[in-house]
Amino acid sequence: MTTDATDAPERPAPDRPVAELIRNAAYWRWVAATMLHRLPPIMAPFALVLASTHYTGSPAVGGMLVGFTTVPCILIAPLFSRLLERLGRERWTPRVLAAGGVARLGVAGGFVVHAPLWTLFVLSLIGNMATFGVGGAIRTLLRTTVPQRLIGSALSLDAVLVELIVIGAPFVVVVCALFSPAYALAAMGAAMLAAALLLWPKPSDAAVLQDANEATGKPEKEDDGIAPGLPDSVGVWRNPTFLFWALVTMAFGHFLGTAEVGALPRVTLDGGGATEAAVLTAVLGGASALAGLVYAWYATRIGIGLTVRAVVLLLTMTAATLVIATVSGWWGLVAGFALLGLCAAPLNSVMTEAPGYVVPQSRMSEAFTILVAAQSIGYAFAGALLAGVSVHHMLLLGPATAVVALAAAVVLRPARARAALAAAAR
Repeated sequence: MTTDATDAPERPAPDRPVAELIRNAAYWRWVAATMLHRLPPIMAPFALVLASTHYTGSPAVGGMLVGFTTVPCILIAPLFSRLLERLGRERWTPRVLAAGGVARLGVAGGFVVHAPLWTLFVLSLIGNMATFGVGGAIRTLLRTTVPQRLIGSALSLDAVLVELIVIGAPFVVVVCALFSPAYALAAMGAAMLAAALLLWPKPSDAAVLQDANEATGKPEKEDDGIAPGLPDSVGVWRNPTFLFWALVTMAFGHFLGTAEVGALPRVTLDGGGATEAAVLTAVLGGASALAGLVYAWYATRIGIGLTVRAVVLLLTMTAATLVIATVSGWWGLVAGFALLGLCAAPLNSVMTEAPGYVVPQSRMSEAFTILVAAQSIGYAFAGALLAGVSVHHMLLLGPATAVVALAAAVVLRPARARAALAAAAR
């Protein structure tokens, strides 16, 4: 199979990528900003339901705000990201985050003063659009924060920190709600405002990045070596290689949804309950964090391309999901969840890094936002299956989207992808 951009990560690679990242202050500002940006959507369901129950006497308003503002924003987010690219992502990303933060603060105030439902709806819509709309732009900003050769390791560390956000967000809501449910909503707005400040452009960062590139004797190209020569007209939807990575991302979301949504009903089949399900979820997250740290250290030394890595990880996650579906006994379930977790952070890093090599620079934010939507669709698909089929069949169907992605690895192989891209360019 002919080698493509995603199968040839840039060289030379650093011997100690993690140590180099630790010394990069701009990278840690980006990490802090991404963590703060991810906090509100994870806090929102819990915080809104708490506030709704406290101020209206019913959780209905909170549930309505979550359901009727989140889904439209996820669907519209790619178009919003494309607009952000045209306006200038470095300049407008922090401004949009700031606007979203103010809107989320408005939601908190709206509950306190018993504002009309339409006011809460509009403010929630603005806050969610700011959250989901800039996700791709924030990922794209990583290219202007660390040298290209460190992208894989940087994303792997980021994947580990995502686990901390997922675990910590509910506790933030609980602590804030001890004083008032409105404080939990206000904390969401404050997090977005803080992320905006951290992402505000600093001229010194460009100089530091240039020095880091020159230190290796291989400075970045003007387009950072990303999708060299691809015209903007190719975009993302006529880009077969990108579509493959979108399928991989959807399969990743489906695997996680199968494990997390199916944990409780699966242990119930063996006589377990919420405690056992929580332990399995913790095993999944802990294994993922451990694998992410190891991958961050060794990512630049692995001699196989990103596509092959994705295929191997998808096959392993398929085996792990089938173990969860068919094994008898507690320790078999623990082993299945652990194996799934060991693949999660590395695959998350691979599928987030690879599209950066096959998408035109001007469509980057849109592309990464589409990947976020694809992962959400995969996760939701797992929940939909649980509603329509038995737990056993839902788990057996966990690898379904992975099978489609693996088939696409053959159909959308690099040689065909380049031919399609050339035809689209004409």
